[in-house]
Amino acid sequence: MVEVSDKFIELSKSNGREVWCKITAGNEVFLDDRIVEFDFDDVIHPNWYTIGSTCSNRFAFSVRYSGELEVHDEVRPYISFDGEEWCPLGVFYVARRYVRGNYASIICYDKMYSLEMEYIPRITAPTNVMEMLEDICENYGLELSHDIYKYEISEIPLGVTVRDMLGYIAGVACGNVKFDRDGKLNVRIYSQMNNFILTDENCMDYSRTMSPSKIEHIIADNGKEIIEEGKGGELITLEVYNPFMTRNYAKNFIGVFSMMLFYGADIQMQGLPYLESGDHIFFRDPQKKYYPIAVSEIEFHYDGAFTARLYSKIRTYTDAAEHQDDLSAVLEQLKNSLGNICLKNVNSEDIILSSEETAVADFQFTTRASGTFAQTDINFTLGSVSSVGIKAYLNGELVRETVHKCEHEDDLLHFYFLVQDIPRGNNEIIVTMRAIDGEMTIKSGALEATLVCRGAAGGNEKLHDREVIYDNIETLHMQNKFSVCGINDGFSITTNEGE
Repeated sequence: MVEVSDKFIELSKSNGREVWCKITAGNEVFLDDRIVEFDFDDVIHPNWYTIGSTCSNRFAFSVRYSGELEVHDEVRPYISFDGEEWCPLGVFYVARRYVRGNYASIICYDKMYSLEMEYIPRITAPTNVMEMLEDICENYGLELSHDIYKYEISEIPLGVTVRDMLGYIAGVACGNVKFDRDGKLNVRIYSQMNNFILTDENCMDYSRTMSPSKIEHIIADNGKEIIEEGKGGELITLEVYNPFMTRNYAKNFIGVFSMMLFYGADIQMQGLPYLESGDHIFFRDPQKKYYPIAVSEIEFHYDGAFTARLYSKIRTYTDAAEHQDDLSAVLEQLKNSLGNICLKNVNSEDIILSSEETAVADFQFTTRASGTFAQTDINFTLGSVSSVGIKAYLNGELVRETVHKCEHEDDLLHFYFLVQDIPRGNNEIIVTMRAIDGEMTIKSGALEATLVCRGAAGGNEKLHDREVIYDNIETLHMQNKFSVCGINDGFSITTNEGE
């Protein structure tokens, strides 16, 4: 949790509270009179409870502004309930911006988003995870928020991204890694509960699992052997890949988590900005019963009112046989009603790769409904022992990034990604490559790119840019700040001009 005063917590939980918002972006300071809305997704467990995750947090906001923010400009949002004490939401950097008339929509990510480069250590093994964290921070301009226990490391794997290395370090420490609200690198390690109580009075809607979840079994792959400690079925088993994992560290993991217990939950609530993903808190229901929950993800939304949705994600059984008929029926329905396409490209000329990104595949297609999905596969040979950085974009937004290393000449390399929830209309998927060191050539016919998409029609017509939020924003008129008395903060008031 973010450290704030007792007064701040009391004001945040009160009905009829007033909310102030402030965003500093580059040299601009946006206050409520210019902020239309924002969305902040703070996530540490994208699926269910795990260790070693390295999620990048996203902050998107729309403001009255006709200027030009630069890519990589620093963005810092804040929330207050009295206009005096401000709770930070994080430190982000501009990734994309759209300007339409007097309104701008800005999409930002924290530093985790940019740590996909290969980690080049300046220390040698044997070492420990604390020395590795210090080396990473020194080499890549990061600041560590706190020290962790010095778990010994006998070997440093090569060809690993900085982001993956941070995940391995956090994994042996029985935690996850994220950037905190001050922009510092933070290894969130499971400990005792925060003793913070979220009550039903601050929630609009909530659901929880009937039974708690726990972890009593770990299966770890360190690249050399499979290590297994503890016992249990699917729901209490954690499977991880971590080259630093040893049998002793796996035993330590079981010891740390043996007393852990939490419920799955989905809670719509007042925005409490000091709550963070990675927190372990209590939820109190109307019967005054207390349930421990792990904050896997919390989505904040501001549009004059400040609300949130909190998730405590646990593992559930997946019975493939039980759902096979339903899945087959859905896929068949998609195939028959929406159509599907298969597009293939083979490079007809040599592709010269340098340190700059070069597009190697460009698929343009039209989806007939939202929520469809597509998979792209790239098979290629480099003809030399080298490494190549690969990025995939959907409508200009980065959706996957990795580094592929060719160990032997003419090795066949494979890059793939699955993108879901594609918006309806014209879409474009672009895959780029760049040489990690020097220059390299992909010879003619040595790269084959394939796209398979459900619910789409083929077509390589010129596509428009993504639809900008508030395309018709000139018809929107906002009142000045107001306060509302009620059960929660989920009220908003807008007026049309002249009313």
